[in-house]
Amino acid sequence: MTDQTQTPPARSGSDLATLEKMVVLPRAPRSVLWRQAIQGSVGLGPTDWRVVAVLEYSSEDAQALLAGLGRSQGPVASFAEETWLAESLRAALEKADTYEASAFLRPPLTHGTVYYLPQSHTFVLALFTC
Repeated sequence: MTDQTQTPPARSGSDLATLEKMVVLPRAPRSVLWRQAIQGSVGLGPTDWRVVAVLEYSSEDAQALLAGLGRSQGPVASFAEETWLAESLRAALEKADTYEASAFLRPPLTHGTVYYLPQSHTFVLALFTC
């Protein structure tokens, strides 16, 4: 008998095709780096999960993407647990501009925030199922 409460390992990648199966990408990024992980604890019934993705765009695509996003007034989330992200990126995210994530949501991912780092044309998606 196996232990059904063991948390499966996170999946990571840099391939656009796999990321596009999880999220909507209104514009094609130049590069992606993503991680999918269980959110909370595993138990009987549905298990919630999250995707954090770093998207690099050209200057033109970044501006076009921003034009279609609504600003978010929520607080900036902590990325301290996302140790797979470079420390410099985690620090920069503390001062990132925040936007609503509706343009990127693909069920079952139904909530989240988009973080934009203006000096680098980098967007970070933090999307989740619960």
